[in-house]
Amino acid sequence: MDSINSILLGIIQGFTEFLPISSSGHLVLAQYFLGIESPGILLEVVLHLGTLLSILLYYRYDIYDLLQGIYRKDADSLYYVSMVGVATVPTIAIGLFFKAQLESLFSPIFVPYMLLITGCVLLITKYSSETTKSITLKISILIGCAQVLAIIPGISRSGMTISLILLLGVDRASAAKFSFFMAIPVLLGAGILQLGNVSEMPVQFGPLFLGFLFAFISGYMVIKWLISLISNQHFWILILLYFCRFNMYLDGSRELNG
Repeated sequence: MDSINSILLGIIQGFTEFLPISSSGHLVLAQYFLGIESPGILLEVVLHLGTLLSILLYYRYDIYDLLQGIYRKDADSLYYVSMVGVATVPTIAIGLFFKAQLESLFSPIFVPYMLLITGCVLLITKYSSETTKSITLKISILIGCAQVLAIIPGISRSGMTISLILLLGVDRASAAKFSFFMAIPVLLGAGILQLGNVSEMPVQFGPLFLGFLFAFISGYMVIKWLISLISNQHFWILILLYFCRFNMYLDGSRELNG
């Protein structure tokens, strides 16, 4: 794995982790179309850590306030963290018990159709209406179930979770923040889950660092832009990213089928 490929995959990871276009699906497709040999689990872990750091940096003040509230045993802080936990549990459970079955879905043949499904979900958010509704236990459970679908390559985690939160009437700022906070345990858990295979692979510090750095930088840029888009009620226009790419990805899948 050379430095250029690591940088390319880092940028792709950073841009697609938070944009509702599926990072796992696009990494699979990028490796196929660019002719990049599979870099293995170690680089994937490092790229996830890069995007995780971008969330932590962007929301550093909110996270600090939340940690302070937990330390003081503030009811609102404890409730918010518990709701994030409730929304995360389904993904962790499915990931642990059905890991082998899910890994079999990582195929360029399967991804285009999942991208199309996510695009349709995004389009529906155009008709969502904002209310003063806050995150409740019921909403957290529903969002957690939506996040489970994002384990499938081509189904976007941010696309499914933010779309559902918006459709449930939660205000836009809270929708984006809750979705990104949900990503923290998911990204961390994904890295920990994959660490068992890391020792079997040779370590190349240079390409790994470059992949991490570019995943972090591109991820941070996308978070800022995406929150602005959601605040201006334009989240649904990202559907264009799906339908512009669908035919290209579908052609690639047909080529693989021979």
